[in-house]
Amino acid sequence: MSVRWRIWLTMEMLLLYVAAPLVVYSLLYDYRIPLFTIFPVIFLIFVAVLTLDPAFSWREALGKGISLRALASILTIFALAAPLLTLFAWYDSPRRFLAFPLYAQGTWLMVMVLYPVLSVTTQEIMFRLFFFSRYRALFGNDIQAAIVLNAVLFTFVHIIFQNMTTLVISLFGGLLFAWRYENTRSYWAVVLEHTLYGNLIFTLGLGRYFFTGVSNL
Repeated sequence: MSVRWRIWLTMEMLLLYVAAPLVVYSLLYDYRIPLFTIFPVIFLIFVAVLTLDPAFSWREALGKGISLRALASILTIFALAAPLLTLFAWYDSPRRFLAFPLYAQGTWLMVMVLYPVLSVTTQEIMFRLFFFSRYRALFGNDIQAAIVLNAVLFTFVHIIFQNMTTLVISLFGGLLFAWRYENTRSYWAVVLEHTLYGNLIFTLGLGRYFFTGVSNL
C-alpha cells in the first residue's frame, strides 16, 4: 500500500467516523433536524463508496452465513452477558424495568422487528463491512489495534445520545462486534449478535439511553 493511499484512507476514515458524527450532532441539537432524516443520507454515502470500490464485493460480503461454531460462541457469550445487563437495568431504574413489553406490547413488538431490520443491518454495514473492508490493511498484522479503533469510533458516534451510559454500553458492544466480525468475516453473525443485545436493551428499559429526543414535533 502506497503512502499516498494510506494518507487518503486515513483522512477518509476521520471524515466519516469523526467529522460526520460531529456534523450530525450539530444538526440534531443546533438545528433540531431529526436523526431519521439525516441517517439515510449518511448511509447512502457509505453504500456508494463500497459499491464503487473495486476491491469490495457485496455478494462475497453478504454471502457468508453463520457457522455453528460462531453461533455457539454468540449464544454462550450472550447467556453470560444478558444477566449482567438485566441486573444493571433493574438497578438503574426499577420503575422502568420491563415496563416496555409489559405496558406497550404493540410498540415493543414493532421495535423488536424494525430495530434489527432498519438499524442493526445498516449499522453493521457502516461500522463492520465498511471499516474492515476499507481500512483493515492500514493495521497490517495488528488485528487488536483494528478492533479497538473500530470500537472507539463506534462509541464516538454515540455522542449524539448525550449520555455516558450509552458510551460505556457502546464501547463493550463495539469491542464484541468488531472482534466477532474480524474473527468470522460474517456480516450475518455480527447482525445476529447486535440484534440480541439491542433487543434486550430495549426490552429491559435501557432504550432511553439510545434516543435523541429530537423529533418533528
